[in-house]
Amino acid sequence: MPLISTSTRGPLFSSTSDASDSSERRASSAKNSLFLFNDEGEFPEDHDEVDERSVLRYELGFYEKTGKDCYRGTLTFALRYDFIHRVLMLHVLRANHLPVEDKEQTVDPYVKVYLLPDRRNHCKTRICKKTNDPEFNEMFSFDVPFNTLSSKMLQFTVYDFDRFTRHGLIGNVIMRDLFDKSDLYAWTEYTMQIVCSQEKNDFGDLLLYLSYSVTEQKLWVTVAKAYNLRPMDITGASDPYVKVEQVYRGRRVKLRKTTTKRANLNPVYHETLEFDLPSTQAGETNMLVQVMDWDRIGKDDLLGCTILGHDSPISQGRTQWEQCFALAYTDQGHKSKPVGTWHSILSEVPENFRDIPKAKKRK
Repeated sequence: MPLISTSTRGPLFSSTSDASDSSERRASSAKNSLFLFNDEGEFPEDHDEVDERSVLRYELGFYEKTGKDCYRGTLTFALRYDFIHRVLMLHVLRANHLPVEDKEQTVDPYVKVYLLPDRRNHCKTRICKKTNDPEFNEMFSFDVPFNTLSSKMLQFTVYDFDRFTRHGLIGNVIMRDLFDKSDLYAWTEYTMQIVCSQEKNDFGDLLLYLSYSVTEQKLWVTVAKAYNLRPMDITGASDPYVKVEQVYRGRRVKLRKTTTKRANLNPVYHETLEFDLPSTQAGETNMLVQVMDWDRIGKDDLLGCTILGHDSPISQGRTQWEQCFALAYTDQGHKSKPVGTWHSILSEVPENFRDIPKAKKRK
């Protein structure tokens, strides 16, 4: 994390400039489809080979992504250790040059701070309304022994408050070495750049494979990997898993889940989920695929979703579904060759796929 300035003792103030980075994303559904299989129509046993080929497809420009971090302003804070009370003192001072999204003129920022790796130690500033240069000027303390500080990190996550929807993530500051510039015996001020690794409207991507057998009347959905997921947890990390719901005529027939990958924004699964699907129902069946952030306490958060099937609002979801069944009827009597596609996941579940009731069991 770039450190712009630091100072010990004296007044707590500094100034800096901000540089922002943006990129446009382009994707072609035709180029997006991957046929990664061997001559027998099975996945290669070497998952590294699959990974290399799918990553290569990214790098060759078939699906453009930006790997560059973007800078979204600066955050100024100060630290000191109180040996009498055995607490780490934190003074969150201000943020500067926060970016404006869409056509809004200002943001409503606030900051959440965690002392990692223990997620329980956290604090939150007040919300500063309609400003790109908020003055927080708030004091916090963390109850932590001095001799353990070398193994601790500070995570600052800057949010844009929204009363009606999910709060927007502006970016993160991670201070990995608390003793980098000071022994913390006296107040030491830091100004660090706020970093966000992706565009605000980019919720990451998911690589899925579909295969169908006309003989067995079964559909296989292979969740291969996800890329560049948003750090939606309050710590800036995510514990993602993928759940797939089979929806027939507006009712959920079956639900399957992958394992959970802890603290990973680019998880690799290579897990295949099996669904019974009569060929006569394929035209009215859709697969709702949701990437979730597992939470030990409370409800799991939605990181993003995509939909496979004729009713998918995404072209990749419709195209992949059609290609899968076209191959299945070409190779009747055999499991079709898997069709792989990168999906740009949506931030929210489309309205007609929300709160889907369970299908009634046949007696």
